Amino acid sequence: MTKMHFVSAHFGGPVPWEFEVKSTSIEVTTAYYNDWNTPSRHLAMHPRLKSKIPKMLEWRFVDSDWYVWIDSSLKLNNKFSDLPAQILKVAGDNPLVLFKHTAAESIRDEAKRVLHSMANNHEYLIKRYSGEPILEQVIHYHGDPDFVDNQLFATGFFAYHRRAAPMLQEWFNHTVTWSLQCQISFPYVLQKSNLGFSLFEGIINGDNPYVTWHWQEREKNLYR
Repeated sequence: MTKMHFVSAHFGGPVPWEFEVKSTSIEVTTAYYNDWNTPSRHLAMHPRLKSKIPKMLEWRFVDSDWYVWIDSSLKLNNKFSDLPAQILKVAGDNPLVLFKHTAAESIRDEAKRVLHSMANNHEYLIKRYSGEPILEQVIHYHGDPDFVDNQLFATGFFAYHRRAAPMLQEWFNHTVTWSLQCQISFPYVLQKSNLGFSLFEGIINGDNPYVTWHWQEREKNLYR
């Protein structure tokens, strides 16, 4: 039986909500990492960086065929009687299932959007990316003559097969080396990996049958 592992994390405050996944055709496991079941590492790692470990490296710690990341700002819609089976259906022969980004279509456009918003005192983005070398990161990627900047994805909810693990490791490396804005590094490492991908229908922060975005409610569960 195919195994699928669902994982989420919330550090820096009480868990806002939890999730449950069931399947009649797939062996499902779940994990939700938080300040009470995970070493704090508060002297070495910001909570947002710590969450990248289960997001990108869960395959190092849990044996499964497939992994599904659920950001702590998202709630499952439970519109499918068998969500894991639906994910495999969408995946087809590809090792990744992703949402397209809703606000931009390239890392250059995403960087411009984030930096412009921060310059205009966008509190949500400032709390996440103040001091991060996003511009330098994009310049670095654009210095690669083989990189084509024409894709952008929303990475709050995605699925990957174990054979995509080397790409996930590289993604984590770029997040540590460059910036916590992991949506900037993802298209670059994905393109370098030559892995195929399938797309979830709809938009991650709007109309889709998989998840609903509740970031404002989640933010109330972060320590100030």
